[in-house]
Amino acid sequence: MIASVGPIPTFAVGSGSGSDIPILRPGAEPLEQDDEEEARLLLLDQAFIASRTAGDNQLSVQEAGALRAAAANAAKQLKSAPPAGPTTFNSPWEAIGPDPLSQSARSSGALKNVSGRIGALAIRKSGQFILGAAQGGIWLFNPATNRWTNQTDNLPSLSTGALVVAPSNDLIVYDGTGEGALSGDSYYGNGILKSTDGGVTWAHVSGDFFLGVSISRLAVDPANAAVLRGRGGARRVSPPIHSAYGLWESIDGGVSWTLIKAAPSVSLGATDLRIDPQNPQTLYASFWSDAIYKSTDGGATWSPIMTGLPTDADFAAGLTRFALSISHPVGQPAVLYTGFDWSDTAGVHHAGRIFRSANEGASWSVLPTGSGANSVLDYCGTQCFYDNVVEADPTNSDVLFVGGSFGYNLSPQSGGIYRSLDAGQTWKSTPTSTPLRLTPTTRTAS
Repeated sequence: MIASVGPIPTFAVGSGSGSDIPILRPGAEPLEQDDEEEARLLLLDQAFIASRTAGDNQLSVQEAGALRAAAANAAKQLKSAPPAGPTTFNSPWEAIGPDPLSQSARSSGALKNVSGRIGALAIRKSGQFILGAAQGGIWLFNPATNRWTNQTDNLPSLSTGALVVAPSNDLIVYDGTGEGALSGDSYYGNGILKSTDGGVTWAHVSGDFFLGVSISRLAVDPANAAVLRGRGGARRVSPPIHSAYGLWESIDGGVSWTLIKAAPSVSLGATDLRIDPQNPQTLYASFWSDAIYKSTDGGATWSPIMTGLPTDADFAAGLTRFALSISHPVGQPAVLYTGFDWSDTAGVHHAGRIFRSANEGASWSVLPTGSGANSVLDYCGTQCFYDNVVEADPTNSDVLFVGGSFGYNLSPQSGGIYRSLDAGQTWKSTPTSTPLRLTPTTRTAS
């Protein structure tokens, strides 16, 4: 069978004399027949109607229209409402909260007061604690009253990803907004906040940089409080150009920023950044699902430092997050630590381990795990992208703290924090019953 397919004639209604009889006008173009587009428009129409009629008792289109008309009439009446009556509340308001939230503890089942999670913590040389809540702003601790006070309720973003105190002037503190924990409910931020009075007052200084993403680490030049570097980017949004995933640098106190290393194509952002306190031109950074990098020229060029780490790993498939730490006491070589889990090229998952480099990243060696309740093996469980902290004492590279997941199934239960006093050769778990005391000069668990 042979068919001749041509354009469908288009009819124009009326002949110009009031007639309804369709006539074919010369030069009229046919309507394009597009079944897919018609189906798409029908779906959009259905979605529009469904969003306005859905509910426990679904409305018809007619009912929804009637209610919409009634609401419009009510709105008109409100515009001409009679004058307000006498004041109902004529006495001062008295604060009755907020009170702590109470939840059933997973370990005991008893109700305990809890707070929201913490995004960052910084300690000034004076001993002043500055806390950044994941979605609750910046808080200062007053040891005289044993109370925390919120300092940023009136600022655009209350989500905190990173806090850093300038080493050369600890009155200057920077807050990188947007929680950088890679959680499904990590809230995005609004750039950089800066304090010049030790955290009492704060101002937004970064313009439109880092709007709508997270900042997981900030590092300040040890000799210049105006030079800082940060990691921008979060996996759950598509950022504009001023929020591209990667490492950024500011030389004017956080006002303007330059991208010094964009995230590789396999990565959705940098997750850690460390600056050598004895040589600020040397930087170390890690990128989620990719690798650890080093720069010796202030971030102008970067090279991967992966020798000694698992060679059969597929860090992209395993969504590996490398936690980094550096200890570089005066007169001693710099020591690096990293912790992460990974999947190999066969798809087998490997539990979280801690690695050490005694030669500034030229090579790494895996550390012993310990045993029993004091084993650091699998310290971050299935949440190494989230519960993964590695921090070395900046003045003693033998002292190392590792934070991971709460050990509910251990006996005694682990608080998820481990300490080593011999460069990771042996470990001590911090049970939930043992208070951990941190001050600028002492770190004890008794």
